[in-house]
Amino acid sequence: MRPAAHPLPFDADRDRWVHAAQEAARLHHAVRAELAGLPSSASAARAALEALLLIRERTRGGWLRWDMFGPNPAGVLREAGVFDPAQHRLGRWVCRTVWGRRPPLYIWTLGGLELPRPFPVGRTALFAVAAFAALGPATSLLPAAAGLLAAGAVGVAAAAGLPTAVRHLTRRRVRVVETGEAYAAVFFRLLASEQRLRMLAERSERSELTRAAAVLPRLVWDAAGLVPLAADDMEARALLLGYAQSLALLVDQAFEVERQEEAVEAAIRDDRASAPPVRPALPEGLLPRALLDEARLELEELGQGLRHARKVLGGAHDEGTQHARSGESDE
Repeated sequence: MRPAAHPLPFDADRDRWVHAAQEAARLHHAVRAELAGLPSSASAARAALEALLLIRERTRGGWLRWDMFGPNPAGVLREAGVFDPAQHRLGRWVCRTVWGRRPPLYIWTLGGLELPRPFPVGRTALFAVAAFAALGPATSLLPAAAGLLAAGAVGVAAAAGLPTAVRHLTRRRVRVVETGEAYAAVFFRLLASEQRLRMLAERSERSELTRAAAVLPRLVWDAAGLVPLAADDMEARALLLGYAQSLALLVDQAFEVERQEEAVEAAIRDDRASAPPVRPALPEGLLPRALLDEARLELEELGQGLRHARKVLGGAHDEGTQHARSGESDE
């Protein structure tokens, strides 16, 4: 079986994919209007708006970005992000928070300078309030307006710089593979095999598949690190291709085992259906039939005795009646 080119969106959950596609379609008209009003030189703004049309899927170990407006309406994988599986849960949460975000819908212009990724208003206000509360004692000697401006400036700087700093600190915990890279297609096929094996392990609950699925996050992480090196490094390329091939063979073998199990179960069901019905075993300690026959014979003898007694008593009664009648006639 030829391996799939990329995994299925949302683990083959059709309802989630339809909902995400509808949301992307609603943004499509707004994006087209924005692109029509932008000059041809605004390449950064166009890239930010076009990125809105990519459907972002949150996965267990990262994210995927799907393009449903390309040549394949069923969705084409454009980007895959992978988090380091060795880090703790808090580290993965931080990586998920600052990586893989969609760019904003609107493009702001400040003094003729385009800002394709403006500061979120809510985050800026939150940092400004936090800075004003933290810098209260330090700005108490300044006028109220100056203190407010200082706190606002610190808040804006924190809103712009803190996420960037966190992103910089976590960059070694995240690996991103984009469709433009030379060996991205190999990595996407590996993701498809990983998804098939993981879903099969969850469905079958066999211990062998469970152990194999346990190493998949590390395999995907290592393969994502080999993708940018595979173009120039022969050893990295051989490892990446070997990972993809071995995983594909493992998936084929797992599905073959599942088919064989289903065939054996079907044969057992057919054999049970064609076999004569099995006579159920008799209960233990049944009452012997001879006891009933003995009781019947005893009752039969008793009945015969009673009939004989009746005949004897009946004959005596008849003789007494005759003597009584003869006495009356003599009188």
